[in-house]
Amino acid sequence: MAKRKIDKGTRVILATAAVVCGLVAGIVVIAVLSGRGGTPPPYQPFFAGQADRIANAVKADGPIFYPDPRKGERAFYLDVEGDRIVAFHVIPPGGTAACLVQWDRAEKRYEDCHGGAVDRSALARFPVLTRQFGDKVSVFVDLRTISPPPGR
Repeated sequence: MAKRKIDKGTRVILATAAVVCGLVAGIVVIAVLSGRGGTPPPYQPFFAGQADRIANAVKADGPIFYPDPRKGERAFYLDVEGDRIVAFHVIPPGGTAACLVQWDRAEKRYEDCHGGAVDRSALARFPVLTRQFGDKVSVFVDLRTISPPPGR
């Protein structure tokens, strides 16, 4: 069987087409990964960790801060209230994203951006869901809903 030869012009066209296809595929991948391909996906519950590890970390070092995964206004602190893990919203009551609640490790309290104490019972919350997997309890935070403080 004789080998079929491809002339030089056809090889140049095929090579150029391969490079163009590679560039287009790269641009599509970058657009999808950077999220510029449309609206970002809606918020979903996400895994925050194992309940025992979260509780131990909070007891040792204070609440754990989680930024909004979509870079919006749904950042929160995971904290322990009694024997429950809670997710406190960082926008204070009547406040805005320009003045967020922070945990002051030295004073062991929540404060607004001016250093004023913020009562944890006044903070809105995100639902915290738990799921048992064997002997471990996994904690998920649902950022789809912001609940008012209990009793309000």
